[in-house]
Amino acid sequence: MARSKYAIRRTVPAWTALAAAIFALAPMPVHVAAAPVPPELETEQPSIQADYTVYIGGFMAAEGTVSATLHDDTYVMRSFLGVAGVPKNFFDAKWTMESSGRINEAVPRPDWFAFHSSEKGKIKYREMSYDAAGRPEMTFEPPLRPHEEIRVLPFERQNTLDPISALLLPVTTNGNPCTRRLAVFDGKHRYDLQLAFDSEGTVTTRDKGYSGKAIRCSVQMTPRSGMRQTSFTRMLQQRDNAHIWLAPMNGGNIYIPVRIQVRTPIGGAVMDVVRLRQYAAKEPTATAAAAK
Repeated sequence: MARSKYAIRRTVPAWTALAAAIFALAPMPVHVAAAPVPPELETEQPSIQADYTVYIGGFMAAEGTVSATLHDDTYVMRSFLGVAGVPKNFFDAKWTMESSGRINEAVPRPDWFAFHSSEKGKIKYREMSYDAAGRPEMTFEPPLRPHEEIRVLPFERQNTLDPISALLLPVTTNGNPCTRRLAVFDGKHRYDLQLAFDSEGTVTTRDKGYSGKAIRCSVQMTPRSGMRQTSFTRMLQQRDNAHIWLAPMNGGNIYIPVRIQVRTPIGGAVMDVVRLRQYAAKEPTATAAAAK
């Protein structure tokens, strides 16, 4: 039994961080310190909001929420993920992320990203700001120690997506959201996510959080820089070890993940949307005026 708990303790933060990093969603609970967002979007109602759960080996391991605020060519994403269920008895952790940017030719272009973590009472904050060429500059609080030096070269960071923006999958008319490679950099790690079409049909997630059309994609991760090789990351590099179900939103020109299935060293992991809400879009000018 002790061995099982040790395995879970190692896998839960890795898988939940990956789930949040690969396919981000929603708003932050008040008990977690939040990173700043543009003032005009501080109180704006999101366009899409979802709650989700993570089960590993049939047991709840984490739960979270995610939201996207969308306009014609801009977006703001927020996500929260926290350990839940039995694992919370021996590993308490929460992760929040926020990102803002624009959508150019059906591709998200982030201009700001923030990551906040609380693991066993240790608080860490990371922020990235992007210049006009798509190069992120990072700040860390507390500052990185010498042995934590970032091993991702500047040219490898350029024109990458932050983990939440990688969740937002805009498509052109009749486009396929699966046919793409996502270059991701989270401030420390650089990796690629290769999506490939698997099938198309319907899906019903846990608690009937979503029931409807979805496209299933296979996902294969390729580490680039700054990542340690573990049994879990090696599994993610293999074909058919990870799949994602993408559902059309916002009139069909945006897709978001409603289910993720991943094999882990301690059993299958499933992230399911358990509640999904869509709201009518607001005009940016009206929102800004209301904020004043």
